[in-house]
Amino acid sequence: MDKLLKKQQKSQKIKVAILGDGSWATALCNTINENGGDVYWWVRLPETIDYIKKHHRNPDFLRTIGLTIDPQKISNDIVEIVKKADALLFAIPSLYLRDSLKPLSKKDFQNKLVVSAIKGILPRSHELISEFFRNRYSIPADNYVFLTGPSHAEEVADQRLTYLTLASTSELSIEIVKNIIRNDFIRVRGSSDIKGLEYATVLKNIYAIAVGMCHSLGYGDNFLAVFTANAAKEMSDFLELAAPADRKFYSSAYLGDLMVTTFSQFSRNRTFGSMIGKGYSVKSALLEMNMVPEGYYAVNAFYAVLKNYPVKMHIVEAVYHILYKKQPVHDEIKKLQKYFM
Repeated sequence: MDKLLKKQQKSQKIKVAILGDGSWATALCNTINENGGDVYWWVRLPETIDYIKKHHRNPDFLRTIGLTIDPQKISNDIVEIVKKADALLFAIPSLYLRDSLKPLSKKDFQNKLVVSAIKGILPRSHELISEFFRNRYSIPADNYVFLTGPSHAEEVADQRLTYLTLASTSELSIEIVKNIIRNDFIRVRGSSDIKGLEYATVLKNIYAIAVGMCHSLGYGDNFLAVFTANAAKEMSDFLELAAPADRKFYSSAYLGDLMVTTFSQFSRNRTFGSMIGKGYSVKSALLEMNMVPEGYYAVNAFYAVLKNYPVKMHIVEAVYHILYKKQPVHDEIKKLQKYFM
């Protein structure tokens, strides 16, 4: 990573690959490109690439945003895109990560800086994203950076003031990524709490689903404030057990990210929960949404992880019972109230 930082210090461009074509990938691609970065973009479907090249817009996500990337630097060949880049920024939903990366080998990741902007947990193996990259591709700890919010892709694309957090064991790697993404509207801070922040992003999506359910059931802001406060306490208690660290839970990367995900109109997880609260089946809600609600898949995996820790997480259990055991939404939310402070 020393070579990459020296390259930046000499005002030489680092080649950055964006892997994924959803909202967050699109916003990051445009932002880094407009920062003056040398950006390459892996987009899964050839027809999506054709549309972007013709109209300079993503046909499925952030459609109003004009894309500035060189069309010749977009490809559906993930091996070729990875080969060209010094830094790999992953914004692929955790549900699809394993299959998307099948063409790649450990050799393809050698000497690459890996940046994850994925807020999820691997189905079946229940690995955090950092664990997956370490176990599957032998990524050294110092070569891995986790990028988190609080942030919504829509506001980053609109160039609204946003504070991001980069977590890594290496201050050098944090500095390299900071130089790639920061600008007049993106501020960046560093952290060493990779595991805690990854778990926090998993949990905030689950809690956002629950808040969406409550909103559709007619609960008002008074109750939703109590609900979110108890979700924060639940999250904090789990992090203390699963990822002990000298963290300030009330900081933006923890409490702030929880708040923006539970309260915002842009939250896909809250939207999904709202649909469930209105009576949609899980299948019909997933079909109608254009984006992947990470919290739906995360709660199943996290529920298995939770069995390893002596802590009660009543909200997580309620969401799991509603989504995977088909328990009535109203009954599960009603049961929660006896636990709230």
